[in-house]
Amino acid sequence: MKLAHIAKPLRSQQVRVTLAGHLNAALECYARYYEHVHGDGVEPRALIPEILGAFLQADREFQIWSRSSVGSHNRRPSWSSSNGDVKSQG
Repeated sequence: MKLAHIAKPLRSQQVRVTLAGHLNAALECYARYYEHVHGDGVEPRALIPEILGAFLQADREFQIWSRSSVGSHNRRPSWSSSNGDVKSQG
């Protein structure tokens, strides 16, 4: 079949975290930097999923591991940004 299997997207999950003071200050600073670069303000907490997704996507050793039989369970991980872009590994 020419059409690949269409995977259902994973359900979003709300996660509650407490940031150490220095990490929270750095996140607020990064939000100001984001506004400086892009010209649009953004809430610091909105950056957390984007930063986490970028981190996971950039970790080549994790990507190799997650594609191995050890790391892959049923699906390859995919990261979607708040603007709806989906970044899929595979």
